[in-house]
Amino acid sequence: MNRKQRQRFGSAIASTILSCAVLSLAGTDKAQAAVLTYNFQVEKGGGSGFFKFSDSSLTGIGSEKIAVGEGRFNTPIRVYENDYDLAGAIALFNQGNFRGLQASGRDYATSEIGVPDALGGPDYRKFESSATWYMGTEEAISTWASYFWGYGETIVSNRQGYLGRGRTIISSARVSYSLVDTAAEPVPEPITFGDSFSIGRFKLVETQEKNGSLTRAAVNN
Repeated sequence: MNRKQRQRFGSAIASTILSCAVLSLAGTDKAQAAVLTYNFQVEKGGGSGFFKFSDSSLTGIGSEKIAVGEGRFNTPIRVYENDYDLAGAIALFNQGNFRGLQASGRDYATSEIGVPDALGGPDYRKFESSATWYMGTEEAISTWASYFWGYGETIVSNRQGYLGRGRTIISSARVSYSLVDTAAEPVPEPITFGDSFSIGRFKLVETQEKNGSLTRAAVNN
C-alpha cells in the first residue's frame, strides 16, 4: 500500500467514525421529542380551553417561544357560538420551563331581523356585535403570571336609530395551566450505531477494493 492509498484508507476510517457519532446523536435527540397537552382556566368566568405543541425545538436555554399546533378556547367574549382556534398561538418558556401562553382573538358580525306582521306594525332590529381579547404572560421578579383581558359588545338599533347596547368586560383575570398529557412525538426509526457501523464497514471494504484494484493495475503495468 503506497502513501496515497494509506491516505485514502485513513480518510475512510475517519469518515466512518464521524458518521457513527453524528447519526447516533441525531437519533437520540429525536427520540426525546414529545407533544405536550395543557388545559387552562381563566378566572372571573373568562373561559377555558386546551392547546398542544411539540417540544422538539426546545433547547432549555434562556427565553424561548414555540408555536401551538392545535388548541381551542371557549370564552364568553365572542360573537359566534364556535370556540376560538389557538393554532399559531405562542407557548413561552424560560430555561426549559413552560411559563404561559400568548394569544389573542377578534370577531365582528352584523345581523338583521325583520318581522313584517308584528303587532303594531312591521318590526326591524339590527345587531352589531364585536369581541376582542388578549392573553399575555408577564415576567415578574419571583414568578411568571398569565392574565386575560376581554371586551364584547352588541349594539341594537332599528330604522329610527340607536336602541341600546350590551357589554361584557373581563379585566386582568388570572390564567392557570395544567399539564395533562405528554406523548412521544412520532418520528422515523432512528439509525442505530450498528446500522451506521455496517454502513461504515461497507465504505471501508469499498475503499480497500478500490485500492487493491489500483495496486493490481500498477503491478500489471
